[in-house]
Amino acid sequence: MNKILKYFLLALGGIALVALAAAAYVAATFNPNDYKPQIVQLVKDKLDRTLRIEGDIKLTFYPALGADLGGLTLSEHASDKEFAAVESARVALQLMPLLSRQVVISQIEVRGLRANLLKHKNGSTNVDDLIGSEAQKPQQAPGAPEQPTQKPIQFNIDHVLIENASLAYADERSGAKYTLNKLKLKTGRIAAATPADIELGFALGASQPKLNADVQLKTRLAYAFDSGQFKLDALDLGVKGEAAGLNPLALSLKGSIEGDAKALKSGGLALAIDAKHGANTIKAKLSSPLTLDLAEQTVDLHKLVANLAYTDAKSARAPLAIELSGSARADLPKQRASMDFSAKFDESTITGKAGLAHFSPPSYVFDLNLDKLDADRYIAEKKPEGQSAGAGQGAAGKPEQPLDFSALKTLQANGSLKIGSLKFANLKAQNLRLNAKAGGGRLEVNPLNAELYQGRMSGSVSLLAAATPQIAVKQTLTGISIGPLLKDAIDRDLLEGKGNVTLDISGQGATVSAIKKALNGSASLNLADGALKGINIGETIRNAKARLGTLKGETTQASNAAEKTDFTELKASFAIRNGIAHNSDLSLKSPLLRLGGEGDINIGADSMDYLAKATLVATAAGQGGKEASELKGLTIPVHVSGPFSALSYKLDFNALVKGAAQQKIDEKKEELKTKAQDKLKDQLKGLFGR
Repeated sequence: MNKILKYFLLALGGIALVALAAAAYVAATFNPNDYKPQIVQLVKDKLDRTLRIEGDIKLTFYPALGADLGGLTLSEHASDKEFAAVESARVALQLMPLLSRQVVISQIEVRGLRANLLKHKNGSTNVDDLIGSEAQKPQQAPGAPEQPTQKPIQFNIDHVLIENASLAYADERSGAKYTLNKLKLKTGRIAAATPADIELGFALGASQPKLNADVQLKTRLAYAFDSGQFKLDALDLGVKGEAAGLNPLALSLKGSIEGDAKALKSGGLALAIDAKHGANTIKAKLSSPLTLDLAEQTVDLHKLVANLAYTDAKSARAPLAIELSGSARADLPKQRASMDFSAKFDESTITGKAGLAHFSPPSYVFDLNLDKLDADRYIAEKKPEGQSAGAGQGAAGKPEQPLDFSALKTLQANGSLKIGSLKFANLKAQNLRLNAKAGGGRLEVNPLNAELYQGRMSGSVSLLAAATPQIAVKQTLTGISIGPLLKDAIDRDLLEGKGNVTLDISGQGATVSAIKKALNGSASLNLADGALKGINIGETIRNAKARLGTLKGETTQASNAAEKTDFTELKASFAIRNGIAHNSDLSLKSPLLRLGGEGDINIGADSMDYLAKATLVATAAGQGGKEASELKGLTIPVHVSGPFSALSYKLDFNALVKGAAQQKIDEKKEELKTKAQDKLKDQLKGLFGR
């Protein structure tokens, strides 16, 4: 037995010596550089590309069969323009597996790789000839004997090293350009059932959208070569730079992923973002299990949890916080994505669905429910109380900024929104319901219904983002308490009462002031049991009765918030042209007073010029008594003019004096007429003896 073992070892040693001698002989007599011209010509003949081998080819035979290559350059197809180049490369194969017709790669090192990928306008690329197609592959003739199955390449790599690589990609059709620079890949041992540590880093640049970032990836890869299954453990991806207007941007992704060429899944991925948009800060965290079907091209986030904090540098308010949970799904072939979610948005709770009905161009769909929303928290600061900016002036007298509806020009959306309690532009509403549709630069909100100020509103709003923006409003307000509405809407205490208001107006302009000056349409109001604020017309007339002999001309008095003219009914309609609302059918009634008139309200200038005619009527006791009765039928013109913030009232007492004198003359005439009739009756009685 020992002799057999001894002879076996001697034989093995002899074989090894022969192999070493053969390798030494080949190394001494074979020079691969002698074949460089043939290699270059072969590439030219087969690929119509020019290969340049700038350095020497060096072979090693022990302990592995390897090749060291110097500089290589490969041209574009049928061109001398460079397609790809390598400063140096090394590939090594294990010797012993080659004896059994197996290829086992043990080492790969590449330095200074650079390549330029191009997609032409017709959809072809500059690597189509290298990749080939199914039509170009040789087909086995029917009945031909099957070729012996070649044993697969086995990977038992000590390491893979790629240093200082750069890749560029350009799309001639879209004009997009992408670059990978300073690429470095370093791995540990890669073998079947052996997890390998992976380190990857590169600088990523893009033109559409603009992107400049450094990317670092660390993970542990386990790959089953027979089944194609893999697993990435301890995944740690970091991105720093700028993207999508975020600068600086810091992004990290951690977790684990496993799968194969058909599907991927993860028990949990965690994404964190820390970025700035201008001077504002964005911090976000997102986590969810993941299922990715590569064959069907679908993505599912089964249990999505997200947190967002947004800080506005110009606001003294606390950061805007959003907490979201739900599920999401994307179907790439159908270009659809959807999300069912519940979110805490600052002080609001939101539930519903949102998504994309189409990816390119994006078409949004939504069905949202909010318990409450204070929109004034997220829009520009209001001007100080009581300050009224002039035409063309913004807050603090600054030039008014033009309206920006540019986002609406490309927006495509369709959905519904429900809000339990809403505050917007200081207006307050409950149970708001709306359907919105956007497309072609137009936004249609129809219906737009809500409960507000003890009543209801129903109607529609439309907006067109043209070169000069256009807006149209149709609304019917029923049972509205007009006083609180005007106070909140325009900060003016002008009117009290409850009733109905209708609006059918449209306008256009680049600013709010311009739109107000260009308003056209109609409006009407029908109110009951209210008051005109600022003057007590009836009291003014009664006080004038004792001074009829001394009153002359016009008397002007400023609006007094403590005074008001009560009414039981107020009706008026307005024709609006170029921002001026004209009224000619005012009808105000009260037990004491009747008021009619004609005039204009200048919406663009927030002012009015109106001539009202007030007439006292008969009244019951307690509504002016004897004095009011004596003034029955007297009419006094009241000229209301000026800005809403400082209205003035001019009372024409000349007309009142003339009216009072005419009333006395009429009364005297009536008295004389009565006496004449009585005298005539007496004379007739004497004449006929009756």
